[in-house]
Amino acid sequence: MTRRRSRGEGSIYYRQPKGLWVAKLTLPNGKSKLKYAKQQKDVREWLVEQQNQLRQGLLPRNNKITVSEFFTNYLENVVRHNLRPKTIQAYESLTRIHILPAFGKMKLADLQPENLQWFYARKLEQGLSKRTVQYIHSVIRRALKYGLRWGVITRKVTDFVDAPRPIRREMSVYDFEQVKKFLEFVKEDRFYPLYILAIFGAFREGEVLGIHVEDCDLSKRTINLKHAVQYQIGKGVVITEPKTKQSRRAVKLPVFANDVLKTYIQKLNKSQGLIFTTDSGKPINPRFLVRKFKEAIEAAGLPEIRFHDLRHTSATLLLQAKVHPKVVQERLGHASIVQTMDTYSHVLPDLQDEAAEQLDKLVSSLLIKSS
Repeated sequence: MTRRRSRGEGSIYYRQPKGLWVAKLTLPNGKSKLKYAKQQKDVREWLVEQQNQLRQGLLPRNNKITVSEFFTNYLENVVRHNLRPKTIQAYESLTRIHILPAFGKMKLADLQPENLQWFYARKLEQGLSKRTVQYIHSVIRRALKYGLRWGVITRKVTDFVDAPRPIRREMSVYDFEQVKKFLEFVKEDRFYPLYILAIFGAFREGEVLGIHVEDCDLSKRTINLKHAVQYQIGKGVVITEPKTKQSRRAVKLPVFANDVLKTYIQKLNKSQGLIFTTDSGKPINPRFLVRKFKEAIEAAGLPEIRFHDLRHTSATLLLQAKVHPKVVQERLGHASIVQTMDTYSHVLPDLQDEAAEQLDKLVSSLLIKSS
């Protein structure tokens, strides 16, 4: 009875009809890898090298899986069960439109850094933005992380590629006088209470639209953020969870903002459900809110900014008012204070100037006392 070869074992034999030497290596998945050559020493050297790589974990367990098969598995069994719906849609769209047409038929183990570098360059030449190409790179990089875990590749080729670096968009915010002008202009607007919360609560558009009556503790002037409204392709406007774990937060309102919210909720005459809805009681599409905001600031004669920039305006005003960055971080729901300080670095020079002035005063007082 012929003994079945163990994983990692190999054999060399001569194939008479073709006049070639053959080396055969048994892979961890039970499949075989073959090498043909006219000289026995060539296949022997190949076999020894392959066995060494296998012992060191440098050979994939399955070197036949295609990029298409791998990404299909990754999207189905990882992405769809771990990411938010909008992120899932983005991953699937980028994979279908860009990644698979370029590499789908290629074996995953054959994907090389130069393939990706060429791919990114072509996408930029075709008119894709640096941010989009960087996002594609991120999708591939995160997928290959699972390829390593599953043993179908031995390295992440994305580690050896220079992805495009988008130019950071300069932040646009309103100063206090512009905020005052905007709020006076929209005083009778149906979204006036919403704008108050967006500016003085630093909420994203989806977050402010997702606030429920029961989330508002008016006695403590606090909104406990638990929901968000989102537009999803194929589903329309839905109520979902906040963007991140840190986004589930409690935000304390200043007295005047809490008074505006209290008056608004009293007029609603209900104890639960969304506080901002359509006339039929359904969630408001964030795109509709953004459009109405743009119409309002244009009519008010104010510089064009995004609705999301109201959140940046809130953070900037707080930092300029000497509120500690840690408090600002918690209000915004940032993962770390580093993210907050990096995002609002434009405010830091003024704070540094004041810090230097305060030190001058402190040193001066010490010198006076010691003289």
